[in-house]
Amino acid sequence: MLQAAPATAAEPAPRELTALRDSLARTQKLSARFKQTRHWAALQDALVTQGTIQYQKGGRLVWHTEAPSESELILEGSTATLRYPALGTTQAIDFSAEPAMGRVFESIKAVVEADLERLRPLFELALERKAPLSLALKPRAPELASVVERIHLEFDADFRLTRVVLEEPGGDHTEIAFSGHVIQPVARP
Repeated sequence: MLQAAPATAAEPAPRELTALRDSLARTQKLSARFKQTRHWAALQDALVTQGTIQYQKGGRLVWHTEAPSESELILEGSTATLRYPALGTTQAIDFSAEPAMGRVFESIKAVVEADLERLRPLFELALERKAPLSLALKPRAPELASVVERIHLEFDADFRLTRVVLEEPGGDHTEIAFSGHVIQPVARP
């Protein structure tokens, strides 16, 4: 395993990650299907949900979980909106009023987007495999470490995020597999 040096926001990403960063810079919009499997240490059964994710350069991220547990999480700017259609409820979270929650959602968004420039100040980054790329992230901030112990990211040969494993303190973990990626590149001037 190659360990990346401790990072600050001003440091560039390790050169092994240049191709991933370049791929992200060329992406205007992205959508994919996901299958999320939630495992609890105290239970044998797992909760499986499926849905879609949509990302648009500039910061809008929509995570839509399909029925029977339909919900939608929209991250945009300094707010998160949670919608539960079956219950007819919507909850908005303003990150300026809840900065700790904002850092947690910011890290979730950065992980899903594989935004290394935002991830490196929040997490220690370890390069596990160069090709296809595999990374491990360990939270730097205590408020993140209280929620997630480690995040494992896997990419395919085209630098599309294909798998995320979120390990939590206490042994719970979530696996998310992404498929059917549709990428719209940035329009060339």
